[in-house]
Amino acid sequence: MYAGAVRVLHFNDCAFVAATLVAEARRRGLPWRHLTPEQVRPRVQPGGGVGRLRYLPYLARRISAVGDSDIVHVHYGTSAQLLRQRGVPRRPYVLSLHGTDIRTQWHDPAYHPQLRRAIDEAAAVLYTNLDTAQETLRARPDARHLPQAVSPHGLPPWRPHGVETGTPRIVFAARWSADKGVLEQLQLADALRRALPHADLIGLDWGEGAPDAARAGVRLVPTRPHRQYLELLASADVVVGQADVILSVSDFEAMLIGAPLAALGQRLPSADGTQPPALHGSLQEVTAQIAEALVEPEATAARLGSRQWVRAHHDPARLVTMLEPIYQHSTGT
Repeated sequence: MYAGAVRVLHFNDCAFVAATLVAEARRRGLPWRHLTPEQVRPRVQPGGGVGRLRYLPYLARRISAVGDSDIVHVHYGTSAQLLRQRGVPRRPYVLSLHGTDIRTQWHDPAYHPQLRRAIDEAAAVLYTNLDTAQETLRARPDARHLPQAVSPHGLPPWRPHGVETGTPRIVFAARWSADKGVLEQLQLADALRRALPHADLIGLDWGEGAPDAARAGVRLVPTRPHRQYLELLASADVVVGQADVILSVSDFEAMLIGAPLAALGQRLPSADGTQPPALHGSLQEVTAQIAEALVEPEATAARLGSRQWVRAHHDPARLVTMLEPIYQHSTGT
């Protein structure tokens, strides 16, 4: 343990970013802790009587964890209000905006006041998604970009199903919802079913567009624990990422595993001007590139160099190093 190091509590989580950062910090001996979403608050908010009694352990846990910390790193904008509840010690906090909070809820009158206060009272504000940069900087001009942390540890080996069995597998990584580009994803699923009738198209039974995906020829499977979800990605000859200007942590995990990633359209460039290396373009272009990749998925992956790109841009070790001076400045140490 580093003597005099700032005691950091990561509060809540999105896409395992906080868990990944804390695990890396603890590998270095830093005194960082994590209250997971399940530890922060119950899934169903308490109503009366008995509900309030069931809520008390969550409040007690918060009081203890915050009290043992020098600074709190809050993940997701609406979680900051939980630090203002009676009995919770006052500590400076860093706020990470993860997407829907600043992208959607910020414009919703039902959420805007609490998000305005959360952003204003934060010692520092970070945003994880490049498509929210403009809106975040309007809300907080000194906000900084902190890319999603994607852990390279404990990933399953890539075993493309088609290489082993002769039946190529295409896995749609995202849920079937509007914020993941569901209409474009459905068009791609339909195009792939017609162009590659021998391929096994798999997606999660998750999101309002899931029934349409099934009708388009996608074999839906239940949602599953994270480890089992990674195993599914590791079985793909090609993974299809979300149809958006950014990619998700799941997409980056697939790239780290080694699978070629395909995604409709173009992505926003990273800070160094590079785009995530994926099979991209129009519906016709992506369909053709996927068909070509299924012939030799390993050669496609080697050509793309996805693993190296994700490690260079989303390595948690680099991100922990970026966070340390932010915490020190915010606590005056």
